[in-house]
This record gives sequence, C-alpha cells and structure tokens, in this order.
Amino acid sequence: MEDKHPAIRAARWRPDLPEPVDEIRYADIVDAILQNVALRRPGHLPIIHALLQHLAPVMEDVDLMSSKALTSLEESLCSKLLTTIEVSHPKKDEEELIPRRTWSEHLERDATRLMIDVRIAMARCVHERAAKLDDRLEWYTHMVRTRALDNVLKSLFVEGMETPDGDTFGGKGFRSLWQESIAAAAVALHRSEEGEHTGDRVAPMIRDLGLALAMGDTPVSVIAAQMGKSGSPMDGGIEGAGGRDLHIGCWERGVLPPAAPLPIASATSVGLALAEQRRSEGRFTLACIGEGGSSNGEWWEALNLAAARGLPMAFILQNNQIALDTPVKNQSAVDLWADKAVAVGIPSWTIDGSDPATIYASVAVARDIAMSGHGPSLIHIETMRGCGHAHHHDDLYLGASSGQPPGYVDKDLLAYWQEKDPIDSTRRDLLERGVQEHDLEGIVSAANKEVDEARKFVEAM
Repeated sequence: MEDKHPAIRAARWRPDLPEPVDEIRYADIVDAILQNVALRRPGHLPIIHALLQHLAPVMEDVDLMSSKALTSLEESLCSKLLTTIEVSHPKKDEEELIPRRTWSEHLERDATRLMIDVRIAMARCVHERAAKLDDRLEWYTHMVRTRALDNVLKSLFVEGMETPDGDTFGGKGFRSLWQESIAAAAVALHRSEEGEHTGDRVAPMIRDLGLALAMGDTPVSVIAAQMGKSGSPMDGGIEGAGGRDLHIGCWERGVLPPAAPLPIASATSVGLALAEQRRSEGRFTLACIGEGGSSNGEWWEALNLAAARGLPMAFILQNNQIALDTPVKNQSAVDLWADKAVAVGIPSWTIDGSDPATIYASVAVARDIAMSGHGPSLIHIETMRGCGHAHHHDDLYLGASSGQPPGYVDKDLLAYWQEKDPIDSTRRDLLERGVQEHDLEGIVSAANKEVDEARKFVEAM
C-alpha cells in the first residue's frame, strides 16, 4: 500500500564522502553539526549537544582522515541520535496528533529530518576540507577574473565605446562586487571544456558573473553582450541583432541566461531537471535566485514541483540584503531564507557567501543528494551587494562623490561586508596554505591582461 504521508526527501541518503586533504578533528564535526542544528532545528540543540559531548572521549582518539572512518562516525551518531530522541519524547502510539497521523509517526518523521540535517552538516564539513589546493586556486582565479571584468564593464559604461556613427555607447550591465565567491560552485560541478557540453547546467543570477566564467563563458562574450555588439551570442535568436544587456548566458557550456522576471530561469531549470530525470542523463542542474525573486509565485511553483518530483537539482537563494530598492525587512518576514524550503519539504541550510570554500562544499553535498536519487535541496547564502542594482544605479545606491545624491544604502551594513571582501579573505587563505605572493600577483596580472585583450577585441568587432 502506498505511504499515506509525503516522501521525506534525502531520508535514505548516505553521503558519498571524499578523502579529506585538510585535517579533520572531532571538534570540527561538532561545530558543523551544532551550527546547522542551531539554525535549522534549535529545539533539538540541547539533545544534540549532550550526545556529542558524551561521544567525545571516544571520538577524539579516532582518526577521521578517511571516508570509511567518517562514514562509521556518521552512522554511529545517527543511530544514537534516533534512540535518544525516541526516549526523550512522549510516545503515544495509537493517539492521533492530527487526523491520520499518530504522535509516534509524526515524531519519527521529525527525527528523520533532524538526522538529514546532521548528515548534511558532516558532509559539508568533510567536502570543505577535501578541497585541494588546485581547487582553491581555481576559484580564486575566477573570482579575480570576475572583479577585473567588472571593473572594465563599469568603465565602459562610464566612458562609452565608439560606435560606427561616431557616437559613444556604454551599454547596460550589472556588477558582481563582493559576490564573486559564487564561482566556487562551478568547481564542485561536472563541466565540459571542449566540444558538446555534456556536463551539469546552471542558471545564474545577473550578479553571478563568476559562476558563468567558471563554467566556461568568456570575457569577450560578456563584454560583447553589454555593448550590444552584433557578434554577441545574446542576440535573442535574431542573427546580427547584437547583445541586449548583461543577462548573459553560454548555453554551449551549460549556462542558462537570466530572464526578466528573474524566476523564469528557475522554472526553466525545473523543466531541464525533469527531462534529465526522465532520460537518466546523469546531469545536475543548479538554479540561482535572489531574496527578492524568491517572493515571486513562479519561483515557488518551480521549487514545489522540483520537491514533489524529487528532481536532480538544487536551488541557491542569495540574500544580498536589498532587492533593487527594497530592503529585506520589506521583502519577507521569514526568519532565515532557508526556511522557505521547509514549506515544500526539502533539505536546506544557511552559509556565509563571503567564503568560497563553504559554497563549494555546499554545492558538492547538494549534488551528491540529487545525483544519488534523493531529490533537490536549497542553499541559502548570506551575502551583500557592494554596488547599485546596475551601473546606472551606483550613485543612487552608494552616493555620488559630490554628496548628491547621498546614497541610500546602510553605511554600517556596507562597512561590515566590505571587511568580508571574499577576494581579500581567499587571498589570505592561500597565503596561509603556502602559496607565494608572486604567484597570486601573477593570477591578478593574467586576469587583467585577459580582460584588457577582450576589451580591445570587442572594440574591433
């Protein structure tokens, strides 16, 4: 007989854990679990904390540097957790809590969701420490390329590019300042470098330039799109029509262009994931949205269908503190944006968007869940838009040098996130890992050269 209750996505998922590169201590696992539980299921925090302390004398002597040991720890934790929760709750097997659901049925389902959160926390911790130095250098390289390209796009808007009729044109574009860490998401995906794209697909937001570049889009393509060049691939299907603005895509590398309204791309991604599920293509789809776009009904429909069908995809919801001109407090009353996933019954968690390593680990875990047949999840990223909505909006948002307009962004909020500039923090991390200063300078120089050459190429188009 069919289960009378909805499926719990990821209930039977067991993490496919990589071998760590960085040392993993039991304290690392404890911190990861407690953080996730505090954010997702705070009512269980005392039980989890007590259980982890009880296990500490044994676990602190265990070598956690192998996937086999980590899997054993995960199984042990979850087994003891289920037993502890069963004992701590009043058990009324036959009495209904709500129609057609008894107390024990409901509490067992709640315990299952808690164990999913514990497994996710552990897996994220392991994946973050399994990132190789080459991975970290790659996402830093794409972040630096994004910043360099951003600067050129802004200067082109201000200065303009000469047009055939002798006028100048600056185009329309959107910067990615302080949101460059999203490039690390691509490092956790399957990508194709040459020929037909057979890898994963992404639907970036307008501020996810780093993700598009890391998937294989090029500075030439991006600049040509902003400048309306006839050679731009963003021609709306009309040959020679040129680019429209920086709603960039690169379908030959699996990058779906953002549309307006923005949730259209999430709905399209669900269609792609549904096709992938039916065809068993082995592809994963990653759909990005901002906190403002997540208020749109079309995004909710996409999220709900993906959850109901258990599609092989994940959603990234980026709260960058303001949607065009609308602050967060006027956008939604949700406490954590990850809570939106609770409404449709899929796993979710919250991370710091200024840390590319945690973005990499989160996407790796979401991909593992989806590609092992356990459905979608939602990653809530806290970040900050360090610029106006678009090039023309910078003065209104940040303030003009003359003082008029003064700028409406919260200056304390801006200062807080400026201290967390992801490129600066990633550079410090690489230096601590033994990368030489001149090697990092070489990455910056190469990025500036690449972007400068792309600008000259587009000017000649």
